[in-house]
Amino acid sequence: MNTVTDFPGTYHSQLLDTVTVTQAAGARHSVQRDSPWRDSCDSGAEQHLLVIWQRRGTATLVQHGSTLRLVPGDMLVHEAGQPYRLDFEEPFEVTVARIPAAPMRSLCPLVDTLLGVVQNCRQPQVALLTAMADCHVATDYAVLPRAAALHAAEALRQTLAACALGVVVTEQQRRPSLSQYHLGRIRQYALKRIGDSGLSINELVEALGISAAHIHRLFAGEAQSFSTWLWDTRLKLCHLALRDPECSSQPISQIAYQFGFSHPAHFSRAYRNHFGMTPSAWRAGTPVAADNTATRRR
Repeated sequence: MNTVTDFPGTYHSQLLDTVTVTQAAGARHSVQRDSPWRDSCDSGAEQHLLVIWQRRGTATLVQHGSTLRLVPGDMLVHEAGQPYRLDFEEPFEVTVARIPAAPMRSLCPLVDTLLGVVQNCRQPQVALLTAMADCHVATDYAVLPRAAALHAAEALRQTLAACALGVVVTEQQRRPSLSQYHLGRIRQYALKRIGDSGLSINELVEALGISAAHIHRLFAGEAQSFSTWLWDTRLKLCHLALRDPECSSQPISQIAYQFGFSHPAHFSRAYRNHFGMTPSAWRAGTPVAADNTATRRR
């Protein structure tokens, strides 16, 4: 367990595999990132998602041009690598989990649906993740056997995935800005039509009433264009399905068709380029090298 001496309050941080869990409390504090994180394969730097549980006091997060307010009982996921400011203007207590983004997105491509949406800990999946975070805070990782620590970290990631898969983002849950709201609409529509190999921006224009130019502008501020995001999402959903027990009897080609790939050979080639192995090798249980999903792109 590490304690930061220059923090204006109490601050305890522990590393469990690649997940860092921190508990902090103080009177007032601000955290600010002024410039975006850039990919750097040589430096070993890595993007992270921050899961924040507001325990006491209130906090204000400013990111992507919008402001979100957190009160006790709220949970929020945001990107640590993008510019943001987090202000605690009164006595506060928070729990924070810092999770590498690329493996998390490989595990659950839908985790980005949680970004910028304030969740309440009374929601079942969020309550489960919150209880797990409480247990992590109370556990001395140093006494855990290595194998137990690995499983515990994976359980935390899997439960965050459960939040992404199980929490319905309703119209009452606000995105951090109008642009993020429209991006959410586009992604949710695309996910519903993910099996349609002909899905195009023209269809989005007709279905959502957003011009093609505006769609391109919306994605210009994101890490990926719409077509690249759609491509990666299809590959990641196939990646999950290939090891899903409910899909074990389905041929690989059928799984590929289910998620919008019209040519098995094309799918196999794209999958190998993205994940560094063939779909059949992954289904058979071959482990993925740690840097494959983080560095390979279409």
